[in-house]
Amino acid sequence: MRKFLFIIFALFIISSALVYFGSGFAFDYAAKKALPRLLPHLQARGIDVHEYAYSSIRLSSLRTVTAYDASASVSFKAPEQDEKSYQGQFYAERVNFHVANLRDPAVYLSSDNFHLSVDQANVPGTSFGRFEHGYIQLRDPIRLSDPRAGLRVMLQKVADLFNETEVEPNVIMRALVTLNVGGKEAQAYLHTRRSAGGTQLCFEEKDIRSMADTFELDLSNEEVSIIASYPAHAPIIMHLTSEAKATSRTARRRDGSVPEDAYRHVLWSYLLTRRFGPEFAEKVTDAHEKLPTNTAAERKMDFHNNRVGRDYARRGVPQERILSLVMSDPGVIRRPEGG
Repeated sequence: MRKFLFIIFALFIISSALVYFGSGFAFDYAAKKALPRLLPHLQARGIDVHEYAYSSIRLSSLRTVTAYDASASVSFKAPEQDEKSYQGQFYAERVNFHVANLRDPAVYLSSDNFHLSVDQANVPGTSFGRFEHGYIQLRDPIRLSDPRAGLRVMLQKVADLFNETEVEPNVIMRALVTLNVGGKEAQAYLHTRRSAGGTQLCFEEKDIRSMADTFELDLSNEEVSIIASYPAHAPIIMHLTSEAKATSRTARRRDGSVPEDAYRHVLWSYLLTRRFGPEFAEKVTDAHEKLPTNTAAERKMDFHNNRVGRDYARRGVPQERILSLVMSDPGVIRRPEGG
C-alpha cells in the first residue's frame, strides 16, 4: 500500500512538473505568436515597442500565467508636448495574466515591481524622470475572443488616468516617482485614490511639501493640495514657478529698477495661463496668495498682477515682451499701496 501511494505521489509530482515546465514552452510559443499582432494596436496609441524580452513565461498558479523579467525599449508621443517623441526603458519583475472567466475566456493584467525610466533630453525640467517599485492592476477583462477590443479599453483607462480623469474603480496603481525640475530631482509616492466618482491618480501631500523644499519654492497648503491632485501637471507647475522666480531675480540683479515681485507674478501667471489655460492658472495663483507672509496691500497687488499676466497670455503677447510691459504698462502695479 505504501509503495502504491508512493507511486501515485511520484506520478503526481512528475505530472505537475511536466505541466509546470511544459507550460513554459507552450506559453512562450503563444507569446511569440501573439505579441507581434498586439504591437500595432499600441502603435496606434502612440507607443512604439522597439525591443522586448522576458526570461520565462509559465503558470505561477492555477489561474495565473506570469512572464518573468519582462523588459522593453519604447518610444511614445505626448500631445501636450507638441508631439515630441520620448524614449523610455520598461522593466517588470513579473507581468501577470489572471484568468477571470473560464466560460467566456478572459484575462486581466497586473505587474509587480515595474520600473520605467524616460530620457529627459527633449523635456528638460518638466518631466517625470523615473517610476520605480511600481505595481499596477487593471481589472478590466480582456476577452480572448476579441483581445483587440479589451486592449483598447485597457489603454484608454491608463491614458485617462494619466490625463487626470477619474476612471472606474477597477484600476490600482502605485509607484515611487522621480520628478526633475530645473536640474534638481525629488521623489514622491504616486498612487490611485478612490472617491465617489471613481479612481484617480494623486501624490501624497507630504511628498509635495518635501519637493517644494528641494526646489526652493514657497507653496501654500492650498497649492500643495492642487499639485497633489494633478500629478501630471505637478512637474510643469513647479518648473514654471521656478522659472518665474529665477527670471525675475536675474532681471532685478541686472537692473535695480525692475520691480521683482510684480515681474515674478505677471510672468508666472502668464506662463501658467499659456500652458494650462486661464481657469486653472487662476486656481493655482489664487491658492498661492493664501500664504500668510504677505500684507493685505501686497496680496491685493499680487492678485491684480496675476490678472494682468493672464490677460497678456490671452492676447498672445510674446514672452520676451513681458519685462518691458511690466516696466511701462500703466495697468501693472509695481509696488503695494503705501509701499
